[in-house]
Amino acid sequence: MRRDLTISIVQDGDMFVSHCVDLDIASQGQTSEEAIENIKEAVTLFLEEASEEEIAARFDQCGFIEQVSFEIA
Repeated sequence: MRRDLTISIVQDGDMFVSHCVDLDIASQGQTSEEAIENIKEAVTLFLEEASEEEIAARFDQCGFIEQVSFEIA
């Protein structure tokens, strides 16, 4: 089964932190590309090793991403 997952990448000092929002898994890398590759590996390992119940529980979490506008002085 194929499923699209939401990944956020933010720079934190000299590192880039990657976070799979759907599964609440994080990784990092020295470049954004490395952070993306590392989160792919972390998600793959999780999906290979976690129980079906744990995977289902994480996918069933009720959450969403919303873009909100703010006025900045």
